[in-house]
Amino acid sequence: MFVAILLAFTACNNSNEDKADRLSNDGKTEEAIQHYQLAIKEGSVEAINKLALLYSNTHQPEKAKEYYKMALEKGDKKAAETLAYLSLKDEAYDDVITYLKPIVDGGDTTQVYTLGSAYVKLERYDEAVQVLLKNKDNVYVKAILGTAYYELGDLGNAEKYWKSAVYNHNSGAINSYNKLLELYREQGRTADYKALEGTY
Repeated sequence: MFVAILLAFTACNNSNEDKADRLSNDGKTEEAIQHYQLAIKEGSVEAINKLALLYSNTHQPEKAKEYYKMALEKGDKKAAETLAYLSLKDEAYDDVITYLKPIVDGGDTTQVYTLGSAYVKLERYDEAVQVLLKNKDNVYVKAILGTAYYELGDLGNAEKYWKSAVYNHNSGAINSYNKLLELYREQGRTADYKALEGTY
């Protein structure tokens, strides 16, 4: 009996979500929303994300955020990353930190650049360095890590990471290259400037 109920529940859940997917693909947005909401009531976290995306695609960002937050409450990491991305677009850097810090603290280094960038935007350079060092071999992270060190007055480490980006990576280091040229110009290091110029 229990198995039959469970199968019926699963079938119903799939059917509402599948119906919503089809309706969404056919451009029947309002009907799709109704079926996604039914699937959500039946426990589908995936339906929450799909509804959030639907709202996002129909230019209803506040509704989209509401559902991404609901997915986040259910433990969906992708929802946290999406909310962080939306917050970044809105320049809501404190929110970016709220969404990404638990992920990075949990050992996921894929969001280190974005989280570190938010700290830099808020001029919280010490915290930026702590975060960025968790993925310091990434060419893009090196650029922002160098910037954080530069703003802290640690020009030695700033130069170290910018140089590493330029000389140890075939691509992706243009920001580090420009920052390094600027540093040499500021310091009056003409020989270093000329040696670097045009190498990247």
